[in-house]
Amino acid sequence: MKRFYSIKLKHYKENVPPYIAKMLLVKESPLINYLKENRALKWVYRKNKNILDCYGDEKHLMIGKIKYPEMFGLKGKMGFMELYISHILERQINIARGST
Repeated sequence: MKRFYSIKLKHYKENVPPYIAKMLLVKESPLINYLKENRALKWVYRKNKNILDCYGDEKHLMIGKIKYPEMFGLKGKMGFMELYISHILERQINIARGST
């Protein structure tokens, strides 16, 4: 297993629980979703530093990086809080569309 991505879950006053971070990363990143579907993904949460590390099987990681060269699609480089906020906004828009 090789570490390929790390995110800090606590910045200043924001504190994101690890289970929400995992769910959001799987949903937003095609690469992480691919690794999860092939059971080649492992999460390690380092509580003392509030960092979530993503580890992947090297074979599937190479195939995934070829299939999905950008970590989060065409959104460009994005911090975790921006990703979290965009996810919440998208969810609220979908709820509003469904209720009207």
